[in-house]
Amino acid sequence: AIWPKHPPSSRARGGRGPSAERPSMKALNKIRSTLKTDAIEEGTQQVAPPEFKAPIIKVKPQPRKHKVISYGYRVLVEEEVPEMYNFMYMPDQEQPEDLHRGCIPAGFSAGVPVDDQMVYFYTREGSTGPEYQVVYTRPDPDGGDVPAFSMVLEWTDDVDAVWVETLQRLEDSMELSEDALNFLDADPLWLFGVADPATQRALEKTAVVPMLRCMGQRPCIEEWFAYLNADEKGDIDYKWVVESFAEVELPQPYTSFKGVGSVVCYLNNETNETTWKHPFYDYFAQLLNHCRRSTSEEHIKLRINRVLWSYEAESQTDLQNQMPLVSPKYVKTLSEILGCDLMEEPYMVRTLKTFLKAFSQMYHEGELDTQEVKWCQEIVENERAKQAVARQMPFETDPTEQLDTGAGQVYCIQCGNIASCYCPECGDCLCDQCFTFLHAKGNRANHEPNHFIPCAICKVNPAKLQCTYTRGKYCTECYTKKHAKTLPKFLELKPLKIDYKRSAKEDRKKLGHPNSEVTISPVDLAEEADPEIKETFSKPAPLETTLGEKWHAFYDLRGVKYYFNFETQESMRRPQDDLICPAASVDVKAKAKRKEIVGFMAMSKDPRLLPEWYDGVEANQGGDDDADEK
Repeated sequence: AIWPKHPPSSRARGGRGPSAERPSMKALNKIRSTLKTDAIEEGTQQVAPPEFKAPIIKVKPQPRKHKVISYGYRVLVEEEVPEMYNFMYMPDQEQPEDLHRGCIPAGFSAGVPVDDQMVYFYTREGSTGPEYQVVYTRPDPDGGDVPAFSMVLEWTDDVDAVWVETLQRLEDSMELSEDALNFLDADPLWLFGVADPATQRALEKTAVVPMLRCMGQRPCIEEWFAYLNADEKGDIDYKWVVESFAEVELPQPYTSFKGVGSVVCYLNNETNETTWKHPFYDYFAQLLNHCRRSTSEEHIKLRINRVLWSYEAESQTDLQNQMPLVSPKYVKTLSEILGCDLMEEPYMVRTLKTFLKAFSQMYHEGELDTQEVKWCQEIVENERAKQAVARQMPFETDPTEQLDTGAGQVYCIQCGNIASCYCPECGDCLCDQCFTFLHAKGNRANHEPNHFIPCAICKVNPAKLQCTYTRGKYCTECYTKKHAKTLPKFLELKPLKIDYKRSAKEDRKKLGHPNSEVTISPVDLAEEADPEIKETFSKPAPLETTLGEKWHAFYDLRGVKYYFNFETQESMRRPQDDLICPAASVDVKAKAKRKEIVGFMAMSKDPRLLPEWYDGVEANQGGDDDADEK
């Protein structure tokens, strides 16, 4: 049995039968010669093009069981629905004469349950009109991946043909019962809900109100792009707007749920009104249009402003658990804004930390300046150029390393001549002339150099070792080759290392020398307030550090330092284990004895005991007896 449908009416064609008389050719030529061209054109009738009449969808008196998965969208040509997508249907079965015009959507999908299974119906936009497909699958009862029965018909523009073939296959395969086949014996557009007043109202509503589709448990990023009428490829630079829209929390008293047709609905719990429009839809739609019209600098400025605003909002919500602004999260966000790849460009982390501090200060003082954004872009390009040059240059030996292990002469870092002193504050070896020139003004005028002591034997190289037997000072080569051979062999003598890097000014500070003038510079105060300033501003990041250039230092909300790797997303609290000095073993007896002696000294009124004991070492055994005798 096939559902009834009214085919489009055909026009009757007029004509004569075979017995009709035909004028002779001579008479016809005579008539043609006497008539003028104008008369022929006036007497000629033009045939009107055939009119397309929309099919009428018949309603079957049975309950509706369809479930709309996706409403799809209306196909528009010059803001109108083409005629091949239109049909006529009866919204009310009791009023068969009341016909309404309907539209076949593209991308529509729905299912009808029959015999504990689902028959799916799909539509898409074709070249000449809508195309249809029917799918039916019965899974394996044992739970296997291969279904027990599968029927997927090809796409076609004839809905009648595809549905007749569907019913025929289901009947031949005996997949469905007789009652199920009788239920499916109806017009597919009515059976699957295309010719349903609710579906048509939803399609009309989509032309005015935006609709967020949700085919899964939560809307994906592609569905949010479609919700804002954005292109995934053309608007890739503004993906952050769509992501922010997807992550924003609904204001009170709104809640969301997945409604009919896989459409996200928003419910106002105070008024009990339901809408498809997100409460913040207008804001993000205007934000997207503003980004499209703005320049690249204005776009970056807008993104930075939003990042800082989000950080301030999170701080007000949960201040105790809020991480510092200079953290891996915001450094990564700023790198995406400025177009930096932290996996390929780890040296940019220090620069991005500085940018975050500067942007935060400008944000609190007022509004970010577009010129500042341009300068930041120039700094990023300069850092890349410097890194490219640095990668091509060979590594140079630091002259100060020769003060520790190297042998031979030490040269000035400025002019290349033989150095005569070392500046602990600057960390450089200099000659007398260069030291005087570089330390003539500013804070450097307060630097105190450590002058090199010439070797007692060669008188040329700086002395680096001091003999514990003769107290003489020698260079490494003279001590090992000459002086060591003159020492007594039965004594295991080891020389002392002369530390030129030690600062006399720092030693006076630690000892509290009364004659030392302690001055605190603004730089020192800033470094005490923010320890990371010294790491960020003083010197450029080395190409190779102890932990490698991919590990970067940060501070958590308690001020504890940790290291983070943007490539592996790993973090650790301390450096490598081989770099940590093991704790010295504690002698319990010596500690108890020291405590006893210190306590006795604190209670004793005799001042003579004080010089007899120092650094936890007692004087000779006869010291007390000698003191008593005296």
